[in-house]
Amino acid sequence: MHLKDAITSRTLYHPLFLLPIARSDMKGEVQKCIDAGVSHLHVDVFDGVYLDSPYALTFGPQMVSAIRKRFVEHPELVLDIHLCVDRPARYAAAMAESGASRVIFMFEALRLDEAVEFAQTITSLGMSCGVSINPDTSISDIYPLLETGLVDLVDILAVEPGFGGQEFNPVSEHKIKDLQGWRRERGIDLQILVDGGINSKTIKRVVQAGADICVAGTAIFRHKDGFSAALKELHDQ
Repeated sequence: MHLKDAITSRTLYHPLFLLPIARSDMKGEVQKCIDAGVSHLHVDVFDGVYLDSPYALTFGPQMVSAIRKRFVEHPELVLDIHLCVDRPARYAAAMAESGASRVIFMFEALRLDEAVEFAQTITSLGMSCGVSINPDTSISDIYPLLETGLVDLVDILAVEPGFGGQEFNPVSEHKIKDLQGWRRERGIDLQILVDGGINSKTIKRVVQAGADICVAGTAIFRHKDGFSAALKELHDQ
């Protein structure tokens, strides 16, 4: 199945997540993405607490703001902020002020009532809201949250959160299929994103399962033939 075939039935695009980039040249790396026609960036925000590791420490609102301000001439650039943080509600206002387009939070970080309240806060600040689930979380666990209508995107993690370059976990394919069926039965406008382990082989599988969005990072930024060749390789599948 070619990606161009999937586009006829749903919008399929490839945000790039920024973990594998050369952080000493953030401006250049983001510019490279824009020049290649990338319209979405997936920014993983880790605080080193929720994921208990001193190496799981990435970006904060200041970096999101810097990207938005530096590329102000590209208002169409969508910044999806994936929060893997302790007490995520603290970040909502700061991310809105920084220019985030959407905040995606970890379902496992909050109780259901807290998740609903946080989703309400995110949308009230003018951002879209997404929810992310770990590989060992059942997709049905998030259905009560999705039924509120506050969430427009589900981020199905195909790897454990924290570090790039991990192997794709096939359990995500079953979740995609289950969620695809659930949203079709209810006629809910909801996007399915797959995050982690995406490459020229696994992208075919998740698209066939029903994914709308595939987040790629390591497969692109660390491709042996370079950035442009990697993007073409994904799009040619």
